[in-house]
Amino acid sequence: MLQLQSSLVALLGTKPFSQITYKEITEGVDIDRSTVYRYYNHKNQVLQAAVDVRLTAFASRVDLTFGRRETVDGYMGRLIDSWVGLWLESGTLLAAASGMGAEPGPQRDWWRARVEPWVEAVREAIEVARYVEELPDDGRPARPLAEMIVGMCLSTFNGELTVEHTAEHRRVVRDLLLDAVLRTMGRV
Repeated sequence: MLQLQSSLVALLGTKPFSQITYKEITEGVDIDRSTVYRYYNHKNQVLQAAVDVRLTAFASRVDLTFGRRETVDGYMGRLIDSWVGLWLESGTLLAAASGMGAEPGPQRDWWRARVEPWVEAVREAIEVARYVEELPDDGRPARPLAEMIVGMCLSTFNGELTVEHTAEHRRVVRDLLLDAVLRTMGRV
């Protein structure tokens, strides 16, 4: 299974997911085809498995909790830095998965379930920051605001971090994104 996932990652370095065939993924693997089909019968399943492995590892490394001694600025900076690191490690896979998640159906549900912990963590941070008056309580519901913030981050990562850029460019993008997120939350 890991061989198939590695094969997909290698192919994503050369062309978009939509142009990759299941046959191409399985060609570079030294596994009997019947065994391959026992685990995966579509390229989307290979992609989902590869993303799940990476997101599970990411979840074990990153604390999504808004800490008591943390400002909302510091918290969002920490989350964005963690997400940037994740995209730099696995951006082509994540971009393909989020693109697949844009289509109605089970793939969208699958992708939304993967980013739900991020949305929920940002929602909680917004509510706590409002409670301690670090953010203004402007009456906007926290859940849609959190969904918009996570969506804005994902879109930026897919556009900026899946292509080659200098470290300076990535730093500028990160700083601009953090500023946009904090302004969206109500920070001035």
